[in-house]
Amino acid sequence: MKVTDHAKSRIKERCGLPKKAIERNAKIAFEEGICHNDCTGRLRKYIDYLFLSHGRGANIRIHGNYVYIFSHTRLITVFLLPNIYKNAVSKTIKRKMGDGRNGIE
Repeated sequence: MKVTDHAKSRIKERCGLPKKAIERNAKIAFEEGICHNDCTGRLRKYIDYLFLSHGRGANIRIHGNYVYIFSHTRLITVFLLPNIYKNAVSKTIKRKMGDGRNGIE
C-alpha cells in the first residue's frame, strides 16, 4: 500500500491521525471500506460523480465519515463525506453486513 505525500498531509489535516497510523488507516479503508458496487441511489450517483471527476484508475472507498480515493492501491487523497450521504452509508453497511459476505448472517 503506497500513500502519496498529498494523501498523508490530507489525512493528518482532515482526520487528525498521527504519521504512524496513516498507512494502517489507508489499508483498512481499502480492504473494509464501502466500494462503488455496494452503493445504491443517491450515494451511488455521488460515487459516480467522484469517479468521473478523478479520471481513470479512480478506486473510491468510503470508510467512517471519509471518502478515500485510490489509484489502484495508491492512496491519492481523502476528504470528508458530505452529511447528506451519511444515512445512506449506514444503510449500506447494514445491508453489507447482513448479506453473508463478512460471515455474519
